[in-house]
Amino acid sequence: MTILLASAELEHFAKVGGLADISAALPIGWEKLGHDPIIVLPKYACISESDSITLIDMHIELSICSHTVHVYKSHIQHTMIPVYLLDCDELYKRPGIYGNPDGYVDNDLRFYVLCKAAFEIMIKLHISPDVISAHDYHTALLLPLLKLDYAHHPLFARTKGILTIHNAQYQGWYDKYRMQDISNWDFLNDSHESWFLFNNSFNALYAGINFSDAIVAVSPGYAKEVLTEQFGEGLEHVFQQYQYKLHGILNGVNYESWNPEKDEYLNKHFSADHLEGKYEGKQILIERSFSKNRHNDSLPLFGIVSRFTSQKGLDILDGCIEQFLHEETVSLIVLGSGDEIYQEYFTQLQKRFPTACSYTQGYDESLAHAILAYTDFFLMPSAFEPCGLTQIYAMNYGTIPIVRKVGGLKDTVLDFDSNPMNGNGLVFTDFSSEELAKCIRRAISCHADKQMMNILIQNAMQSHFPISATAEQFVKLFDSLRDTH
Repeated sequence: MTILLASAELEHFAKVGGLADISAALPIGWEKLGHDPIIVLPKYACISESDSITLIDMHIELSICSHTVHVYKSHIQHTMIPVYLLDCDELYKRPGIYGNPDGYVDNDLRFYVLCKAAFEIMIKLHISPDVISAHDYHTALLLPLLKLDYAHHPLFARTKGILTIHNAQYQGWYDKYRMQDISNWDFLNDSHESWFLFNNSFNALYAGINFSDAIVAVSPGYAKEVLTEQFGEGLEHVFQQYQYKLHGILNGVNYESWNPEKDEYLNKHFSADHLEGKYEGKQILIERSFSKNRHNDSLPLFGIVSRFTSQKGLDILDGCIEQFLHEETVSLIVLGSGDEIYQEYFTQLQKRFPTACSYTQGYDESLAHAILAYTDFFLMPSAFEPCGLTQIYAMNYGTIPIVRKVGGLKDTVLDFDSNPMNGNGLVFTDFSSEELAKCIRRAISCHADKQMMNILIQNAMQSHFPISATAEQFVKLFDSLRDTH
């Protein structure tokens, strides 16, 4: 089966969050099952030839929306999975991927060209994909392109289109008049108007949902939640309408990249049977993070690796973690960036508690792996969480997640107090600073009891959510769609 995946992010090439991880991990899983994945990605300014990225000029030139796009070819690291990169300086040679904080004003054009180019590359290479895998609003427009523009092209006559939703909060709201000029869709005058316009504005995610053969939410819990007003982000009635084609498939992890025994980013390796390396690594991390300040090394060490948005529950951390830092009962290491209000919060928190809080703004792959591997607890008090991958990474390193019972977090983390035999984390329900504080106090108590802490670590490290299982579920869905011709 040939599977065409287009994404705005891809691990080792361009990454903001978990979308990059799953956009790489899924094709690896599909390849191991004997299928032929193909990936299309913009060649952002951050992508250049390196030890891990080889660029081959395909001598393919596309003209889309009056822009010339040159195509380069690379591969996912350690595989032969092709990655076709779209080189167009006017659209993609800019800082970052999306244009924080408000997004580039021409993201409608940038992502439309990405979607359109995916089809044109297939035509140039004479490849007929069995399935097109779109991810979030950035590539949701693959699906109306498939059903309208390329519906009668012989290469795509039997192709099925699947939209995977990693976060329904981000929908791609575009100016309808501008989008009609960019595309060939006369949706302001024809019968398809309601398939593109939501609340009288062009909504890319909404269009993708309407034109998809199937919708995948990235966890069973999230598939249920998007049907509700609380989590549906205004599209709950749309999801309810299409519940017959809505599926929940839990994101999995490529454990080759996140393995405490051979992680290339770690200076100390370890296993569930030999945890010495975790504790040695913790000491190195502490020395690196608090090198200029006195630090109590015996304290439980908490970590955060996150994009800074309201989704991540940072609002209830404010007014909660300070008491523990003031009491000197915990230490905290934070890596992340995003909304300015949260960046400023952690900057001030570090200034206020220099011996107990360390904050690094931005993203550093090596530091991210170190925090996930060597801290004792990982804080993830999300307001909502479609799936989440970092809690799964953390557990594989014996770092105990502290999470709210929501979305994919409740599908992956079982509260230790409720089930000591299998509990792999600490879970709270109500979205409040008070409930989070109770959970942190439980963590401090667990850390003080070495026997209890070891049981919790072993439970966490035995939790297993492999990408192979996720890939298999996707393939079963693909097969069922292909059988409906």
